[in-house]
Amino acid sequence: MRKTNVGYCADGNGEVFLKDRINIKELKNKLDNLNSSIDYNIENKIILIEEYSFSWNEDRTYAFLNTLKPYVEKGLIEYKSIDNDRHWRYVYNQKLNKWEEEIACTSYGFEGYTDDELIEELKKRGYIIRKSNNFY
Repeated sequence: MRKTNVGYCADGNGEVFLKDRINIKELKNKLDNLNSSIDYNIENKIILIEEYSFSWNEDRTYAFLNTLKPYVEKGLIEYKSIDNDRHWRYVYNQKLNKWEEEIACTSYGFEGYTDDELIEELKKRGYIIRKSNNFY
């Protein structure tokens, strides 16, 4: 999802879990030197993140996330537009060593999903999927 770089109103928050034995002072210096509207607080290897912006900027958000990348074990930051009509999040993919954007969409039924897409979505949400031949 490519959002406009100027004037987009959005709120975000999340948690990022840091790897063991990293230089917290070095990380803080790097984050503080960014031109970012993201507020953060590091407590016990966890970074709590909040952003309330009337001019949210995707490029600045990615700069912040990419600065975190070498230090991250796992993380999730969720955003919503101030008028609450758009929802998206950034999830750190440890295997690929990158932040992935996931865009929320409203679905009123299952018609738009293939079986594989529906199963994958349910797995992402933590459900255990098993096939049953018992139908009512």
